[in-house]
Amino acid sequence: MRDTDPVVEIRPPARRPIRVVLDDWLDLGRDCDGLLLLDPGVSRRHARLEVDGGRVWVRDLGSKNGTMVNGGLVTGRTPLEVGDRVLLGATELGLVEEVEPARAERAPDVDDVGATVSVVSRRDIPVATPGAGTPDGGDGDTITIVFSDIEASTEQAVRLGDGRWFDLLAIHNSIVRNNLVRHGGREIKAQGDGFMLTFTSARRALNFAIEVQQALARWSEQHPEEQVRIRIGMHTGEALVGPDGDLFGKHVIVAARIANLARGGEILVSSLVVEIASNRSDLEFGEGRPVELKGIDGGYTVHPLVWRDPTAAP
Repeated sequence: MRDTDPVVEIRPPARRPIRVVLDDWLDLGRDCDGLLLLDPGVSRRHARLEVDGGRVWVRDLGSKNGTMVNGGLVTGRTPLEVGDRVLLGATELGLVEEVEPARAERAPDVDDVGATVSVVSRRDIPVATPGAGTPDGGDGDTITIVFSDIEASTEQAVRLGDGRWFDLLAIHNSIVRNNLVRHGGREIKAQGDGFMLTFTSARRALNFAIEVQQALARWSEQHPEEQVRIRIGMHTGEALVGPDGDLFGKHVIVAARIANLARGGEILVSSLVVEIASNRSDLEFGEGRPVELKGIDGGYTVHPLVWRDPTAAP
């Protein structure tokens, strides 16, 4: 049994982490009676944390994208230990070592660095949470838009069967979302076996894409029967934000069309992304090739981003 209430640290994408002291239960979601998360990959009522029998448990509440613990999908009430990694969309959370936090008398300011929320129960959590407001990459902002999907996913799903394919898809999603958090991107939506993502920095988007391809290459080498090759395309421009957080506009379409031209294992980018990111010599791009994008007037030039396969012989 715990002598003190357990503490969970919640790390929303590109936001300061917050800590919550649990003594009962806490709902997490974009529109719930609990802690509100500004994360498009999180459902309105996504998951619940419960304290029972001296332990903390997590339960998925029928979310669209699921709740994952250490890369596995939560299908029932799952116990948590310190060091376990829980993913809700691109939001990561986990138990921290037991501490004796001072009880908070107010919600922290948005500008509080390393803000910690200490509460007695879910009822003490205010509706507004740190980081609330217009998300990075708001209406009309210039952002780098990234689309990805798994090559030949239908054929692979049929070959593996529903159970193995579902597990493989969860691993793919975990790799993408883990690197998305590391590089400060935002998940706009998951689309079956692919993602729509945004970054406020083209360079971060490119480094994210490289690390995802490298992680999937390592997985594929270790699991030759379950290889995953994804296509990634990106473009930089302004976008319109709908009421549900989805993105619209010409530049979104351009990014999606570029992704459709990519091959498995390829990162294909517009010439504008190359121009923005080529001011330093740390990234290498292949020769550009002229293309026509369906539904878009005028010609475009796309470039493959060169990345090193960590499994390849030197």
